[in-house]
Amino acid sequence: MTLTTHSIIAAAVTRPFRHTHPVLVLAIAILSHYLSDAIPHWDYRLKSISDEENADTRVLSKDWSVLWRDFLHFAFDGFLGTAIVILVARPVSREDWLWLIFSIIGGCLPDFLQGLYVLKLRFLKPHQRFHDFMHAKIRLGPYPFIGVPFQLAVSLLSLYFLA
Repeated sequence: MTLTTHSIIAAAVTRPFRHTHPVLVLAIAILSHYLSDAIPHWDYRLKSISDEENADTRVLSKDWSVLWRDFLHFAFDGFLGTAIVILVARPVSREDWLWLIFSIIGGCLPDFLQGLYVLKLRFLKPHQRFHDFMHAKIRLGPYPFIGVPFQLAVSLLSLYFLA
């Protein structure tokens, strides 16, 4: 799923826990990432990472223009999700802001750790294995006309519960 979708889902799922400890919100948001990845979904392809099925054999491009383009792509994706969540949740108190910050970070953290694994940080191998295990086996990446509307529907349903 995109970072936008993960952010929206995490905020919606953690909303009932917004008055609890931020670490609990973070843990639930991380869990929401893995559970939402178990749903067949569409992902955009990062051109800076080789398209290997096995995470251990993926290679990061050395072409700075490709790296920069991918960085801008996922930065926009992350900021879009954050903006949507803030606009819908309308935080006013410090407690509300902490809830949103921890839910957004938790919703996106597993994908960030996956990126670090591609950089050859091999101590993250247990995380990578778990992330791959939780990921849907049906990949909708090659089918954007199915995957994008489905992911949009999941996001809209999550926004309904967030509002």
